[in-house]
Amino acid sequence: MNTPTDTSSVVAIGTFDGVHRGHRAMLDLARGVATPHGRSVVAATFDPHPRSVVAGGAPPMLCSIEERVERMTAAGADRVEVVPFTQRFSTLSPEAFVDEWLVARLDAAAVVVGHNFRFGHRAVGDVTLLRALCADRGIEVVVCDLLVDGDLAVSSSRIRRLLVGGDVQHAEQLLGRPYDIEAVVEHGARRGRELGMPTANLAVPVTRLVPSDGVYGGIATLHGERWPAATSVGTNPQFTADHPNPPRTVEVHLIGYEGEDFYGELLHVTFEQHVRGQLTFDSLDGLIERMNDDLQVVLRGVAERHGSLR
Repeated sequence: MNTPTDTSSVVAIGTFDGVHRGHRAMLDLARGVATPHGRSVVAATFDPHPRSVVAGGAPPMLCSIEERVERMTAAGADRVEVVPFTQRFSTLSPEAFVDEWLVARLDAAAVVVGHNFRFGHRAVGDVTLLRALCADRGIEVVVCDLLVDGDLAVSSSRIRRLLVGGDVQHAEQLLGRPYDIEAVVEHGARRGRELGMPTANLAVPVTRLVPSDGVYGGIATLHGERWPAATSVGTNPQFTADHPNPPRTVEVHLIGYEGEDFYGELLHVTFEQHVRGQLTFDSLDGLIERMNDDLQVVLRGVAERHGSLR
């Protein structure tokens, strides 16, 4: 029998990709369990994504592990434990997972999980088994109800589907904030500069989810300063029609920015408004005219949501 101590923790377990509203509800529940006993809240998350080990490939991620830790901390976790999801870890029995991690590593007095939580080799463990194993060890198990939006649960997979469909506004509702990407600015083809609209080409990791091809409005943050931003995602078919396999790029135009180039710097951009899909035009003049129209749409959207950024 495990005997919780004054320093024992309340552990919320999950992958927590995106740290969306459902994840924050779980952390709020963990805080409610911990506070009456003066215990800390530990968020236990897995890296890499379990599917990369057990299923041969992970889904595109909604945030990096560093962003996940930062957001879980901001959402109320006193500590974030990043559990390395290795081949060995994937073969632990349910009993070994409870003993090695919940008892020995995390000193859990209580565990908060979602109703569909699975654990142990081949995911044989479910909430019923977790309750039984934890009862034998003096650990309380609290199950967090699904947070529902419309007729469907708020989930990372649902948010991914929305973003792949370009519905960044609905994705924002489920996330509780705009979808965003932070990446290093790299050298691109410099076509935007030639068209009078210079863009920053983002070196987005291949593991990160990028919304569907098209133009988006949002905010770009550079060196702590915010700018209205038009972000183009896609393969630039206007210029790459003859390319057998054109690269997919994320290019950001900071509206009103007239400073120096910032290659190698980190740029943070939000996806708040879907302006249009990826198009081709009969001429460069037609493209430039539409790009200028896009900027006006973005500026109106940013003004409605944020007011003046200056």
